[in-house]
Amino acid sequence: MTGLIHATFVAERHGHNLMITSKQNHLIRAFRASDDLFLVEGAKLVKEALEAGFLPKLAAFGESARNEHPELFARLSGIIETSLITPYLAEYIADTKNPQGIFAKFERKRNFVDFGEARRVIILDRVQDPGNAGAIIRSCEAFGFDFIIRSNDSVDFYNPKVIRASAGSVFRLTELQGELHELIGKLKRSGFLVLASVLDDDAVPLKKAAEEVSAVCDGKVAVIIGNEGKGISAEMLAFCDRKLYIPIKGAESLNAGVAAGIICYELGVKG
Repeated sequence: MTGLIHATFVAERHGHNLMITSKQNHLIRAFRASDDLFLVEGAKLVKEALEAGFLPKLAAFGESARNEHPELFARLSGIIETSLITPYLAEYIADTKNPQGIFAKFERKRNFVDFGEARRVIILDRVQDPGNAGAIIRSCEAFGFDFIIRSNDSVDFYNPKVIRASAGSVFRLTELQGELHELIGKLKRSGFLVLASVLDDDAVPLKKAAEEVSAVCDGKVAVIIGNEGKGISAEMLAFCDRKLYIPIKGAESLNAGVAAGIICYELGVKG
């Protein structure tokens, strides 16, 4: 242990595990740091990340959480050193108000573009609300979408709030992030029909768009969902083959997450 780490290390022995009691501990600092790892809280989501093949790099449990979930504690301890932390430190590193006391930071997967076998894709253009993004990811998994793509200025899919809103679906769905015009070009070269969800005079109702998808492109379809307040950018609209809208009454518009869920249901793989 280096002198710096030793100087900031405050801990107590609890059986064979170390109880960390100081915010200055290097592990606590690592949990709070901004880096390429992403934070997952709670037994259910940590298990789902592990089962999806994500590699944990840091792990910590409150003592009561360890007693409630001994199998998960043992599983993580078999991969990396897993420490115990005080309730105060659990609140300090948590993204939630009432943390369960189970934390892990995971390494991101590097997903590669291969649309060869794909049939359904959702594209997020500047979608910035974590709740909307998580709900869209969840709908994509539920209705058989193969990829979800986000623009560079959309919310990070591994934001803790997105992870919770997706109920773990983000771990199982292939996600890509990049310049949309490049990725849309690759989709088109792979035979995809690119649709835009937009309220416009030349947009067609969703059901009609779904019928057209079945008729003209072998079911290979990508749908762009726009920013909550500004919609789809003019640049992205120029790449679209068709525009669609969801007929509604009694409201001016639908929340982006709700609209995407309806579109995923209508265009997705059911049953």
